Amino acid sequence: MNLRNPMAMRGRIERCWLFSYRCAPAEVERFLPTAFEPLIFSKSAFWNVLVCRVGSMRPHFFPAALGLSYWHVAYRIPVVFRTTDTIFEGLYFVRSDCSSGLLSAGGNLLTDFHFHQAQFEVREEERVRIRIVSAAASATIELGREPPPALEQGSPFSSLAAADQFLKYKPAALAIQPDGQVQILRIGRDENAWRNRLVQVKKAEWAFLKGKNATLEICQEVEPIEYLWNRGETVEA
Repeated sequence: MNLRNPMAMRGRIERCWLFSYRCAPAEVERFLPTAFEPLIFSKSAFWNVLVCRVGSMRPHFFPAALGLSYWHVAYRIPVVFRTTDTIFEGLYFVRSDCSSGLLSAGGNLLTDFHFHQAQFEVREEERVRIRIVSAAASATIELGREPPPALEQGSPFSSLAAADQFLKYKPAALAIQPDGQVQILRIGRDENAWRNRLVQVKKAEWAFLKGKNATLEICQEVEPIEYLWNRGETVEA
């Protein structure tokens, strides 16, 4: 019996920042199972780094009052998985850190998100300041709410709007199971309710990204939105 993502889970993304970093495809390919290939745009692959506050995470049939709330940072690679007749796009999780020890333990038992426990300090004033203390993946981030003035040097995109559109991640997580099958975890969200804006990154130091030759592309601040993590489904690799 496959215990990965055995039931649908529901929660609310209360605070959310999505950082996109570009790199050469070889920089991410070494982290990927052979069944997956990195999503490429103009010869660039990407890291998608999520920092979010999840509220009322619980089995979908539980009331919100029984859910857990926690901070979560996840280091994901946008990937493509091809079968003979279908192409799937989604995110491959390399590492996650969260503020809940219970969620970290349960998440490692039931998901492929590779959880570790960490401490989070988030202050939202004129600027957003985020500090993550983790044994192997600490981070210090400072964001300005004003829009970024231009694309980062060397960007493959023609405009900030083009980067924003392409780098909005597909709502699915992909992983390889012990039996070699691919599991797809589809995420339900109301696309009409998705609202985000680009913000300036004043400072971003990620211990996890050190030495990975990743260059910041954009940071998206996402407004609160309800999420449904469906049961996992398997596909032959």
